[in-house]
Parts: sequence; C-alpha cells; structure tokens
Amino acid sequence: MSDWGDLSEQLRKLGVKIGGPIEKPLRNHFPIEKVIDCIEINTRCGPVLSLKNIYPADYAHGDRIIKANNSFNRFLDWSGIPKETSICLEHLVFIDTETTGLAGGTGTLAFMIGVGKFVGNIFQLEQFFLRNPSEEEAVLHALSDFCKNMKAVVSYNGKAFDIPILNTRHILQRIPSPFIHTDHIDLLTISRQLWRLRLSECRLSSIENNILNFHRNENDVPGYLVPKLYKDYLQTGDSRPLKGVFYHNQKDVLSLAALFSLISKIIESPFSENIYHAIDAFSMAKIFERLNEHEIAHKLYNNAKLKEQNKLLRTRYLLQQANLYKRQKLYNLALPLWKDAANNGSIVAIEELAKYYEHHLKDFKKALFQTERAIDKLQKEDNLNTSLLDKFIHRKYRLLNK
Repeated sequence: MSDWGDLSEQLRKLGVKIGGPIEKPLRNHFPIEKVIDCIEINTRCGPVLSLKNIYPADYAHGDRIIKANNSFNRFLDWSGIPKETSICLEHLVFIDTETTGLAGGTGTLAFMIGVGKFVGNIFQLEQFFLRNPSEEEAVLHALSDFCKNMKAVVSYNGKAFDIPILNTRHILQRIPSPFIHTDHIDLLTISRQLWRLRLSECRLSSIENNILNFHRNENDVPGYLVPKLYKDYLQTGDSRPLKGVFYHNQKDVLSLAALFSLISKIIESPFSENIYHAIDAFSMAKIFERLNEHEIAHKLYNNAKLKEQNKLLRTRYLLQQANLYKRQKLYNLALPLWKDAANNGSIVAIEELAKYYEHHLKDFKKALFQTERAIDKLQKEDNLNTSLLDKFIHRKYRLLNK
C-alpha cells in the first residue's frame, strides 16, 4: 500500500473522511476550547490550538529543580555532540509527543506535541493539539517556529519514536523538519546506564517515582489509553477525556527538564550529589570509564566497593575496576583486585590471575596453581561448565609442558 493509501486508511479508521469539505464532529457539545484553557494561534498554513504554561526556573518537579546549570559539557560529550558545538541551556528543546499508535509508520499521527525551552529565568511549555488531521501542516509550522533557536533536542526514547514520527510527518507534508540535522540527547539511554541495575525497569514513570520523587495525581491518563481517547474524540467531538492527556503530556515535558537537570549535575559534579546506593556509584563509574575519565571512574569504583554489602555485587565491582586497570596496563593495581575477587569464588578472577602469572611474570608454578584451583572449583559445581573446564585443562597441560 502506498504512503498515502496507508495514511488514508488510518484516518478512515479514526473516523476522518478524506476528500470534500471538512466536517465538524457529529456531537460537538464539548469542543476542546471549552475543556482546556487554550488559545488559537495563526500560522502561515492556518490556525493551531495551543496551550501555553510558564514555569519559573526554580520550579520543583518532585525533588528536582527543573533548570540545570548552564555547564553540561560532559553530557554533550556523552551524547556524541562535538566539543566545538556551542550549546547553552537556551538552545535545548524538550519534546514529547502523543500519537495515534505506537507502531510508527506513515499512518501514525502526532496529534499532540509538547515542547519546552528555557528563556532567561523561565521555562516555556507549549502544547500543540490537532483538532482535526487537516490541521497537521499548520501544527508542524508552529512547531518549527517554536524550535527556531534549537541546537539540540532532548527526549525520552525520542531517537526511536518521537523524532522519526515527526520527521515522517514533515516529509508527507513537504515541510523541512527542524530535527533532521539537529543533535539529540536521549535521556532514556543514559537513564538505563545510570539506574537499570537498581530499578526493575526504566520507563519514564519509574524514573519519576524512584529518582525524581515525582508522583502523578488522579488527572493522569495511562499512556496506553491515549490513542483510543483521541480516536473517540474524533468520532464524537467530546474532548473532556482529553484533559487528562494534556496533563500527561505536560508532566512528561517537565520530567524531561527535571531529569536533564539532575543527570547533568551528576555528570558534571559526580561527587557533589549524595549517592546512597553503591550500585549507582558503580553505574556512574562505568559512564566515566566510557568518557575516558579514568581517575574519576576509579574513585567511583572505590566508593561502590566500600558501600556494597552484597558479596556477588562487590565481586562484580572488583572485576570491572580490575579490567580497567588491565586496559591501562596497570597490572600491579589490578592484581590485588583479582585476588580479592578470586577469594570470593570468581572463576573469571582466577583465570585472570593464571594469565597474569603466565604471560607477564613468567611464573609458571603460580599460573599452574591458579589453573588447578579453577579446575577444582569447576568440578565441584552442580552445573558443570564442561567447555570452560576443558579450557582450563588445556591450560594446565600447556603449563606442565613449560
């Protein structure tokens, strides 16, 4: 099916007729203008419905002030944004969309687009709403006007969902997309790197509750209901259920600003925040390891080891830090970590010791001792790893020949 055919079919399912004059909803007793305190703004392609909210920069969303410090160079580095790119807080646009479906593709409409940006000491949050799919071209022009000073977009899973959908809608409407050559900071990716080891999952709602300490009230609408509520609105003209969708989208955008503020502070000043969980310090250390800031990474690994009470987790920290020392060729610093992990029963650590004694110190007796230690441990395990055992046996005979 062609793109237009696919879109036409999707619109037909939503109750929208293609061709001929635009029809008003059959029962237009509750238009959106009577339910939401919004305004109609004019664009070069017609009117658009907009809901605007202004928040002071020190507005608290949960436990976090929404405005970040203006220095977030490490965050840009983590995002792969070139250092020569001059980006300040006012160049960022925070974006979240509500769509007619989760599958994406040309038949998916973004019927609500929530965007926010900092202007001086305020945060401007604007929501563009598609009263009828025929207004899409005007909405996209309004979005482009909002993003005119944007150098980077901030989203939560936007790289995989929001931005591809918006780019597709711009293409179908033959409008240049403001996101095509714009740098992207996706907070889902770094949230997973920071907290997935502690949290069961990293949906935005989980991050809000557990990290930002923000809890939505009874006005919120679950995300899975949003497409159906919009479909019902197009068919009936009753916009009252959409009030919760506006609330949902608004809080999503505020959460983006608050989360960006928190993460940027963590990355810029990793020891200024109170880190109560050892596993979070470990996750942060891995981020700094990727940034090649090894001194900070080692300090965070040390913090994690000191705080951790769980033997298996502490062993994991030891191995990760030892591996970093190994890549730095600082074997004298990796050695005690491997010994500590080996005493906790780590086969990986025992193998590293065997390789270190054999290849670096040429101490074949110590290498043989560690190899036989591994063989003995493997043979006593209930679930015998025969391939790993064979590897150590092969190492043993090689060492005996030496």
